[in-house]
Amino acid sequence: MMRMKAFSCAALLVCSGFVLAGLAARADDKKDKDKPAFSGIWELKGGETKIDFSGKKVVKIAPHGDIAIIAVVCEYSVDKEGMVKAKITEFEGKDEAKEAVKGILPVGTKFSFKWTVKDDTAKLGDLKGEKVEELKSHLEGEYTKKK
Repeated sequence: MMRMKAFSCAALLVCSGFVLAGLAARADDKKDKDKPAFSGIWELKGGETKIDFSGKKVVKIAPHGDIAIIAVVCEYSVDKEGMVKAKITEFEGKDEAKEAVKGILPVGTKFSFKWTVKDDTAKLGDLKGEKVEELKSHLEGEYTKKK
């Protein structure tokens, strides 16, 4: 009789563990669905800007739409609320364009913005940081995901 009680308690504990693990997995799935999409190439509606989230924790911003001309390369991280914190690490593109941008936004410049995604549309807003006033007109707005 004692063995039977021990067995049922053990079975109950094991079943409880599976239920809790299943609930945790579902919660993680929900968290992943709630996270903004930080992948792919996004184009500003009615503008030239392209944002490329193709690298791991690296984003390339082409303010004039062509990465071959000029791209601002940044390392980024994302907090729980979807606020992106970025730091300019380098520039890619034509030498004269890189020199011009370095004077406006030097390597090491830090800025942040809110990135929200719904389906294939994203919104970039709340751009903040030193020397980023020049970027606001180029970056803030709605984006569509390039197919």
